[in-house]
Amino acid sequence: MLARWVIRLASRLCNAWRLAQRPLHRHHVRVARRILRKVRGFTGAGRVPRCLCYLRQVDPLVFEEVVLSALEDAGLFVLRNRRYSGDGGIDGVVWLPKLGWYALQVKRYRAHVREQHVGQFALVIRQQGYDGGLFVHTGKSGAAVYGHLGAGGIRLLSGESLVRLVLRAPSNTQGEHDGVFE
Repeated sequence: MLARWVIRLASRLCNAWRLAQRPLHRHHVRVARRILRKVRGFTGAGRVPRCLCYLRQVDPLVFEEVVLSALEDAGLFVLRNRRYSGDGGIDGVVWLPKLGWYALQVKRYRAHVREQHVGQFALVIRQQGYDGGLFVHTGKSGAAVYGHLGAGGIRLLSGESLVRLVLRAPSNTQGEHDGVFE
């Protein structure tokens, strides 16, 4: 438990320093933290679909910060980009114990994921030498997407696994990754 707390604190301090001259970026992080508090307060039988529906309404740049903040809350070390990458770029980097540095690409889709987005992400991962990647999205994963996953060591984080990450309280101290990335 102490290790996760220390990693979370180190990640937040490192990113606060990296974003010190980026007021809009820091604003998006604050909004993302408010969104996490709000969705973590959802209760009842429809909690998971309600959360996913809510996330689909969030500004795309803020959604990136929601995911990065949720990863920090899970006790993982996150490096936020100093600038937003736009489509096709790396949105951040996370250290996954025993796996290494994973690039993140975060998409707030309402429909199906575009196969070429995952293919481009796999190419960027290989070119930049990351150990793998997390492709995080709120849409639907079509069958064509799965062919690109092995090429870049990409893991999909969507649907229930995304909601499980987002709804996790920072104090949760279950096992490593708690099945979110498996």
